[in-house]
Amino acid sequence: MKAVSREDMRLLDSRAIHEGGISGEKLMFTAGFSLASTIEEYIAELKKNEIDIKHIVFLAGKGNNAGDAFVAAKILYDTQSYCIHLHCMVREDSLSGDALKMFQAMPSELKSRIKYTLEKEDLVNCDLIIDGLLGTGFRGELRGDYGKWITLANNSDCHIVSIDLPSGMEADTGKSAECAIRADLTVSMANAKKGMLTEEGALLSGRIRVMDIGIPEKYVEDILNYELCTTFSDVKHLFAREKNSIHKNIRGHVLVLGGCSLYCGAPLLAGESALRAGAGLVSILLPHGTEIFGNTPKAVMLRHIAGNKEGFFDSSSIGETKLLAEKADKIVIGPGMGTHKYILPFLEYILQQEKYVVADADALNLLAENTTLFHTKKCTLILTPHEGEMRRLEKGFSLDSTLPRQERIQNLAAKTSSYIIFKGCRTLVCTPDGKYAVNLSGTPGLATAGSGDILAGICGAMVKEKTDIFSALRGAVFLHGLLGETVNPSGSRGVIADDLLSYIPAAMRKINSKA
Repeated sequence: MKAVSREDMRLLDSRAIHEGGISGEKLMFTAGFSLASTIEEYIAELKKNEIDIKHIVFLAGKGNNAGDAFVAAKILYDTQSYCIHLHCMVREDSLSGDALKMFQAMPSELKSRIKYTLEKEDLVNCDLIIDGLLGTGFRGELRGDYGKWITLANNSDCHIVSIDLPSGMEADTGKSAECAIRADLTVSMANAKKGMLTEEGALLSGRIRVMDIGIPEKYVEDILNYELCTTFSDVKHLFAREKNSIHKNIRGHVLVLGGCSLYCGAPLLAGESALRAGAGLVSILLPHGTEIFGNTPKAVMLRHIAGNKEGFFDSSSIGETKLLAEKADKIVIGPGMGTHKYILPFLEYILQQEKYVVADADALNLLAENTTLFHTKKCTLILTPHEGEMRRLEKGFSLDSTLPRQERIQNLAAKTSSYIIFKGCRTLVCTPDGKYAVNLSGTPGLATAGSGDILAGICGAMVKEKTDIFSALRGAVFLHGLLGETVNPSGSRGVIADDLLSYIPAAMRKINSKA
């Protein structure tokens, strides 16, 4: 999916209308219908967290976003499930075009209750705000009462859903005026907007859903100046229905190498996540001296192998690893492994296997201090650094860590001839030749110990022979982000990595109901 500029979005709308013969009215109705459906899905998610939504306040400006709001307000009003309140910045005689048509199509009972002001008291009993004040045309400073309405919305206790992009945010840059809506969810029409991918834009946009409103794909393909993004439509095929004849060996064998006398939980998280994400078999090897606390799925093959007396992998670990390494299709190395110098021969051996190798956590830190290991690797290597690990790798290669994240990941991918997953808000996935995609799933709830180990395991499960690695890694990252949204759709606190594991099947079915 392409994230586009405001001008390219206008061009897509224009081509759909004038070349594709799709009326603006139909595009707006489709957008409003999609918005209403997404709002109801969001409400259902909140209900699972015992948050009931009864009173919904729509805030409408005078542009296309207002038209989308009018359509959605009518649809939700007709369900008789919610108490709908509509606050409009302008009166009917200031509306025009399709937005006016959608206003006129609303039930008279709903129109008769419209307010043209907004005060703090109007939001006291509100559960959910739908922000349709400003759209992609906004630039510069807020005029009139827009700043006041936005401030009131942000200061309320309501959940906020923005239409297309948060009001007050510039579509291209993500920058805002003196204030902008801080949405919990943004329902972006047709394509994400470039500004959403920036640090400030991500803060304002919250979770993102991109809705297909019927713009022909051939017009989107003609857009050349874009940012490649990952959303549901990009990864759905990876979770398609499996053949009835599938068996565990077709799904693949993931070997997880990690843990030490100091850390035991990380490789267990990686192993269970790989199994739940679709691996046929998972083996976990731990060095002797690694104690196991807590429950480990009985389906995981777990064993201790030789290591040094301090409880770390070393050259003596290679012999016992060989047999399983030869049988495994994919290897995950690093979670909880430690950075003891004795581990280096073991790590070097793994990198020389002609397999997919996911290097995470302590494997990354060892590689950062021993960059010559990249020169002899024979594996297809996937690196999964967070910001701190990224900086260490960049320091090891004398790369500039002050550049934009997109340039940083491209530089490291080229230097290491590896696939890179640069974790963080709007996680990036990059190929060795510099092609990258920005992930649009995820919440701050994933900022917890062990979350990265789960991603490493999912990556191990997803990469397969005859599957495009870039696509598979985008799928793994999107699924991981969706876990955070699924386990806690209304916030980010209280989630620990252990919570995420049992939600992997549900998250996969959100992507594709036949997963």
